Amino acid sequence: MKVKAYQIPDTSPQYLATSIESWFRSENFETQSFAGPENTYIVQGRKDNLLRYFLGLSAALTVTVGTQPDGALTVAIGAGSWFDKFLAGFAGVFLFAPLAFTAVYGVWKQDNLENKLWDYISQRLPGAVEVPVTIPDPQFHPVRLTPS
Repeated sequence: MKVKAYQIPDTSPQYLATSIESWFRSENFETQSFAGPENTYIVQGRKDNLLRYFLGLSAALTVTVGTQPDGALTVAIGAGSWFDKFLAGFAGVFLFAPLAFTAVYGVWKQDNLENKLWDYISQRLPGAVEVPVTIPDPQFHPVRLTPS
C-alpha cells in the first residue's frame, strides 16, 4: 500500500473521494464507496469477471482518503488480487506457461492502473504540495498486572 499526503487548502476528503469514484466509473470499474470514521472515505473499484479471474487479469484497488492531524489530505492506495497473480505466475512457470504470461501481464496492468490513478489524483489537486505522511504515535495505557 502506498500512502501520500498533500497540503492543499479548501479541499475536503469527500471531494477527492467523489472524484476518484467518478474516475473508476470512467475506466469501466464497478465501484462502491462509504464514509469511515473521522472524515475518512473509502472507495473501491474492481474489474472482475470469471474469465478475467482465471486468466489472472482481475484488477481491484481500494483507496482511502482522509486527513492528518496537521490538516494535510492523505491518500492510500492498495492493490487487490496482487498475491493471487503472483501465485498464479509461480505455479504457471512449473505447470502451464500461458498461465505465467497472463499472471505477469496482470501484475503489470495492476501496477500501471495504480500509477494512472496517482496521476489522476495529482491532476485533481492542482497546486497541492506533497508533504511527509505522519503516523500518529501509538497510545499505550498502563496495565497493572496482579499475581495469581
